[in-house]
Amino acid sequence: MLVPRPHLCDVFHRKPCRLQLLCAPAGYGKTSIVHQYLQGIAPPGRVVWVCLGGQVQTLADVRGTLAGALGVAVDELFAFLQAGSLLPEPSSSRASSLPQLTAFTCGSELARDEALKANTFLSTENTRQPGPIHIVFDDVPATMPDDLNHWFDQLLALDNPQLHIFVTCRQRPDWNLPRLMLTGQLLELNARQLALRPDEFEALVEALAPETDAPAREKLWHDSAGWCAGVRLSLVQAQPTPLLGQYLERELLSRLSQEQCEVLIGLAHLSRANADFCEQLWEGQQRGRVFDSLLACEAFLLPIDLQARWYRLVPAVAQALQKHLSGAALNRLRLRACHLLSVQGHVDDAVEHALSADQPEVAANYMERLWLSWILSERHLNKLMDWRERIEPQLLYSSPRLIYLCAKALLFSGRLDEAEECLARLGHFLPMADPARNQRLLANWQALFGTLQALRGQTEPARAHCRAAIECLEAEDWLSVLLCHCILARLAMDTGDLEQAQGLLDQSLELARRQGSHESEVLINADRVRLMMLKGQTSFAQALLRTELDRLTHTQPLPLLGRLLFLRGELLLQQGHLSEAEVVGEAGLLHVRDCCAPFVLNGYLLLAEIASRNHEPQKAHLLLHEAERRMHWGRIDSALYQAAIARQKERMLAREQPAESGKASLARIGGVPDYQDDLTPREVSVLKLLAEGMSVREVGNRLFISENTVKTHAKNINVKLGACRRTQAINSAKAMGILA
Repeated sequence: MLVPRPHLCDVFHRKPCRLQLLCAPAGYGKTSIVHQYLQGIAPPGRVVWVCLGGQVQTLADVRGTLAGALGVAVDELFAFLQAGSLLPEPSSSRASSLPQLTAFTCGSELARDEALKANTFLSTENTRQPGPIHIVFDDVPATMPDDLNHWFDQLLALDNPQLHIFVTCRQRPDWNLPRLMLTGQLLELNARQLALRPDEFEALVEALAPETDAPAREKLWHDSAGWCAGVRLSLVQAQPTPLLGQYLERELLSRLSQEQCEVLIGLAHLSRANADFCEQLWEGQQRGRVFDSLLACEAFLLPIDLQARWYRLVPAVAQALQKHLSGAALNRLRLRACHLLSVQGHVDDAVEHALSADQPEVAANYMERLWLSWILSERHLNKLMDWRERIEPQLLYSSPRLIYLCAKALLFSGRLDEAEECLARLGHFLPMADPARNQRLLANWQALFGTLQALRGQTEPARAHCRAAIECLEAEDWLSVLLCHCILARLAMDTGDLEQAQGLLDQSLELARRQGSHESEVLINADRVRLMMLKGQTSFAQALLRTELDRLTHTQPLPLLGRLLFLRGELLLQQGHLSEAEVVGEAGLLHVRDCCAPFVLNGYLLLAEIASRNHEPQKAHLLLHEAERRMHWGRIDSALYQAAIARQKERMLAREQPAESGKASLARIGGVPDYQDDLTPREVSVLKLLAEGMSVREVGNRLFISENTVKTHAKNINVKLGACRRTQAINSAKAMGILA
């Protein structure tokens, strides 16, 4: 099954170079991508495909194969490629032995068959036409003799702009690549760039196993990290034969030395590694050098950070290799890694390794060393919730710091009853001997309890607790201060006090920046975008959101990015761009596929509203059903989703039924819809005056705004209510309970 990957083909189209180098482990679709690109090139010119099969080659083999494919003598090969003249017709013997093909192989019979099967589109009909020459060297071996490397350097140095060379390999060749890079003649794609994107992953699963449910898809996406072969093999793993393990035995382990295999199998049990770490982990065995060799031969090691300071194995590869090490030897490795990682500041990884070694006491001890701001990265939220299932409660409640950490995780996950029970445990540490510490403990408790009250909709107690907490919190409690400010700002927005919300968010933003907390800054800016939307400052909201999206652009699932994409979808919806909003909303859901948090609901509400406006009621209701399932799955408190889903259903019902029926239905529920793109206070004021029969000028005079501003508000009102005319908007607003 071939997944179209036009964005990668576009890379080749945008930057035609002398050398297009695709260097990645087996199964990343290197050959198929070149295949797709060559099918669509114009003018087609001549394509010669040489499959080397990853096997050791001689200079004579490669030169002879290429010369035969082009129909020239070996001694005339470079002169012909340099001249770029009309291409000769292949000899009759060559044409008869390989009819209608220009695919040749220097490898095994199996490689030859695969090459011919994969390249049947390469015809000899255009062999005498002028145009570019495309030479593909497929599966170049990791090591080659010096004379062959020198020959490739000469080939790449030929002065013919019509000559384009494609190379697929699993290890970067020992050629003069820096020279090509400096002259702009090198285009290089690695495993990260070749990995499947979320939409491509979904297309592959739909084609091979459409019955795969959402949790299974989420796990497969995480485990495969975009590795195409890993996805395909895992989808048929239900069969007794362990296909993935067999594939790695043949395509990876068989090509490595014993030392490399030993280190790789150890890395299969570790969350991160680099050369220095391996040198310390396997002390005195020069394993740092072995690690570097594994990097060079593309052994499925992916960088964790942008600076490539740490690496990890693709999870699916790691899981398949873990069977090779077990028992006491494995526990010794894990505990040694646990100590080294904690020393280097990777406390969360140390916790994970301690749990894997069946040492929950050690894990709880390391958890106390985590910064409380660590939890703001939403991937960490899932990790902490998993730890809670694996560590005994008495260990998790053994210190105030651990209780704070767990309580915050539960609050952010929407599990409010559990959070309240957790906070009650702080009472076991009161009173403390030191009055100052006693006051700080109470203040931090109030910050969390105020957050809990706000999430339950208890506005006044929430305000009281948050304000009292701010008075007593110290500089080192900046995260609790930040939490209180954000909660108070959201409460202010809910009650229409937008200026107070602005001031609180400004304070929060400054505090987050001074603490260097990027995650906090992004979350605060999300609230600022919401505030700008309430104020009708659409252009400012768009600019701020665009800035944050640019900073967070990522090919792998990132819940924080999903949250921003939902906001982007709401802005597009406000402007009436339904199709664009739908695309953005669906992309956001892909980024939160493995996240259990209340904000995931926003994506489903957005897409349900779009479906409703597109007159697709069945799709809209199915989306709300899926949203409710996700909330149940995450054990999220009903107060955080039931009312919102009910109000969205009423909005949809108001569109599906006559106005009076919809209005009667809203008496049943009570309350006003609060979907994210509801009318701002100013828009409600404009609509009320228009409903009284006032003209645009009269509304402007009453509200002290210009006529153009009134017209802008009226346009936004129509878009939000799905109306084309003023009377239709007024009737819809009455049906929804916005107007009495």
